[in-house]
Amino acid sequence: MEKNELMKHITDSVGREKAIELVVSAYNTELVTTWLSRLQPGKPLGGPARHDHLQDALERVNQVVDLAK
Repeated sequence: MEKNELMKHITDSVGREKAIELVVSAYNTELVTTWLSRLQPGKPLGGPARHDHLQDALERVNQVVDLAK
């Protein structure tokens, strides 16, 4: 699904304010996970392509919302 479709599905399930809170939290988790993986010894910096953390966060929250139904 596209980002706007995922956000609409999440918003319809938990409400606007809670959806924003959940997605921001998931987005921060995605960023921290990326940063921590870069701190591993011997791991080269950078990667082959930029990663869409927002898409991953939306998908993660959408999965949790679907599980809670």
